[in-house]
Amino acid sequence: MFKVVIAVVLLLMLLFGNQAGNAQTLDRDQLVQTTTLCRACHRDKFESGEANPHSALDLPEWQQDTGVMLSCVGCHGDVTEHIRGGGSLGTVLGFRSESTQEINDTCLNCHRATHPDFQRSEHALAGLTCTSCHSQHAHASGAEALLRAGPVTVPGGDRLSEVTQLCAGCHTESVTDFAFNERHRLREGVLDCASCHDPHSPQSRTLLGGFKQEACIDCHTDKGGPFVFEHQASRIEGCTACHSAHGSPNRHMLSHQRVGELCFTCHAAVPQFHSGFSPVAPVRFGLDTQCTNCHSTIHGSNFDPLFLK
Repeated sequence: MFKVVIAVVLLLMLLFGNQAGNAQTLDRDQLVQTTTLCRACHRDKFESGEANPHSALDLPEWQQDTGVMLSCVGCHGDVTEHIRGGGSLGTVLGFRSESTQEINDTCLNCHRATHPDFQRSEHALAGLTCTSCHSQHAHASGAEALLRAGPVTVPGGDRLSEVTQLCAGCHTESVTDFAFNERHRLREGVLDCASCHDPHSPQSRTLLGGFKQEACIDCHTDKGGPFVFEHQASRIEGCTACHSAHGSPNRHMLSHQRVGELCFTCHAAVPQFHSGFSPVAPVRFGLDTQCTNCHSTIHGSNFDPLFLK
């Protein structure tokens, strides 16, 4: 049966010649015929992709809007040698053995407008391709992003969103932090990794602090100000100067258990009365001091430069 299919395919290829390798030169009838050649062997790809967003590439409306007649050859390139060789890879782009640059450039031919900075992202710089996270043919749970199914690598991972499960496949340590009692609510579905991180763009710690680039302030608007008296740590170092962004065993997701210990990591020099005036008396305010009992508006204040009540 396979030989019969190959024979039919070869006959059709002889009829269409090398035009099947160039998506730009095909008219509508030739496009349908070329797609039929691919379907003869790759029926499973067509069946799984019927509800796939990429199926829009074969719609006349898409071709009319873009002026490009995209089909299988639009992504996989020249299929002539592949078909005439009885299935050998030839010049076909199989998205497996090609270089990272070649695979990503092919995807970005269409997706560059939505992900213009992907080549400078940490994922691209680490050698990942678009197909490391996305399956271009599969239709996963109706998700338009066509995410690959991520392995469940952490306890309770089956309750995580599809995005977070995928991220957990590589970022296990970060996802494990969400098991702490003080954490962002990933397991409850309130948000996922992509709520704070853009996997297609360069990641900068300034996203977690500083003016104009505050990812945290998108949700925690009351902490963002602007204030008359700013807490420099939040404006320079960012929220992670005091908080563990994923999760922490400490209340308010603080990086230290004791508030005083956290404050003294920056404020080593304090007014004399904090320590006391007697060289033999106990220190008035130490590592166990709850600094926010007095400095209650610690994120910023419109009334007091020392963030007092």
